[in-house]
Amino acid sequence: MARELQQATVVFKRHLKLVRWFIGTSGGILIGLWIAIGALSRAPLLREKLVETLSEKLDADVELARFDVKTFPLLRIHGDNLKLRLKGQKQPAPFIEVRHFEVTGGIFGLFKKQRRFTSVQLDGLRITIPPRTPNDKEAGEKAAATVDEGPVLIDRIVANDAELIIVPKNPLKHAKTFAIHSLVLETVGFNRAMPFVATLTNPLPNGEIATTGSFGPWAKRDPGLTPLSGKYTFDRADLNTIKGIAGIVTSDGEFSGHLEEIDVRGKTSTPDFSIDVGGTPMPLETTFHAVVDGTNGNTYLKQVDGKLGETALSASGAIETQEGVKGRTVKLDVKILDGRIQDVLKLAVRAKQPVMLGRIALQAALLIPPGPEKVMDRLQLNGRFALEDTRFTDATVTEKLAELSRRARGKKADEPVGRVTSDMRGRFVLKNSVLRFDPVGFSLPGADIELRGIYGVRTQGLDFAGTLMLDAPISKAAGGGVKGFFLKAVDPIFRKNGKGAVIPITIKGPREEPKFGVQWGRVFK
Repeated sequence: MARELQQATVVFKRHLKLVRWFIGTSGGILIGLWIAIGALSRAPLLREKLVETLSEKLDADVELARFDVKTFPLLRIHGDNLKLRLKGQKQPAPFIEVRHFEVTGGIFGLFKKQRRFTSVQLDGLRITIPPRTPNDKEAGEKAAATVDEGPVLIDRIVANDAELIIVPKNPLKHAKTFAIHSLVLETVGFNRAMPFVATLTNPLPNGEIATTGSFGPWAKRDPGLTPLSGKYTFDRADLNTIKGIAGIVTSDGEFSGHLEEIDVRGKTSTPDFSIDVGGTPMPLETTFHAVVDGTNGNTYLKQVDGKLGETALSASGAIETQEGVKGRTVKLDVKILDGRIQDVLKLAVRAKQPVMLGRIALQAALLIPPGPEKVMDRLQLNGRFALEDTRFTDATVTEKLAELSRRARGKKADEPVGRVTSDMRGRFVLKNSVLRFDPVGFSLPGADIELRGIYGVRTQGLDFAGTLMLDAPISKAAGGGVKGFFLKAVDPIFRKNGKGAVIPITIKGPREEPKFGVQWGRVFK
């Protein structure tokens, strides 16, 4: 009896297990069917909710050509030709265009109050930033300050081969386009800061930018006020894409602010910087602090500290568009407090070696207006300079200056004159590749020269007129002897202003072989 009861108990347990398995399986299937039916029944609602959310959060009118929902084995949402236009936008191009998108996620993400999706893939993304609307500034700042999570959260958004287009305020100007090779956004919500990684091509100078940082929360009424921050590297930008200069520049730094006012601090390195009228490429290093308006590309340089070869320089100014003018205008104030003249001449003068060695101080206003011409032909400079303890590298020139110094002091041919160095200072204006000096003073032991004239940067031709002032009178400058004896009669003609002789001179011809002359008309006048 006991044995039969034990067998019945075993059979009952087996049947109970089968019943539990059947109920569990059936329940799971029913729950799955309920979820699938609920999701599929929500497809029209999802489309409607997507359009409603984009419209509300981006303050935009939404167009969507196709929208499909699949729920097995994962939730997948496909859409084509999504277009968003900011409300009140006058710009004809949509603010955002997406040729095709795919959303994936768990099925349970649909039923949460805060809908959550795993990923979004965007193909053919095109973002056109319209000009700023001044009346919406306060509203935009208020929207940018909101940090609540909002109703939608996406773990990851990926876009490849996208475009960012910045539309200028002036309708006559061309928009600036950035090709974004790759863009990845993490934990994406409309009202939160979103980490991002991106690579893009900078159009001018042409080069690749890699950047990481944070973007958001979104300022829906004024996208230009959306906060952003991060780091960047600008690798191997080709300066040859700017007419008239050359070199490969690398830059890295940090940025913060919002799209209309990005505070950037960084450094650049160009080991082979050169200009087309110059000679030897020179290493150029800079550190800088700038403010960039990302909506129009205007850059305001607060401070630039650079080093050209061994010469330190500093600059500040702006690179910006001008009303009614195509392109950007560069305006800088440039200073060199204690540099080497050979570094500047290597860059600016075509020669095997720098023609002069010494110290230079310079202060100038630099202007480069936009235009199709090369940079050197557009470059304008207006300033002053001073050269100290300068000596020429050419042996022939050095001998001539030593001879001039000897005669200017009335020394005999066999008397030593020692090391001859000179100082030079003056004002200059560069325009249309012509350098005008007005005046320039040149001094060496026993002699002072004051000149006015021009130097052709491209032609390398000289055309100067001025005055040579000697400590010694003409008779002694001629070397004494019989010639000096007869020249004593004309000493009074040239003696003036406490100098032994004042001679009006000209310097003309090519830089390599200038011709010196006396303005006899001025002598007798």
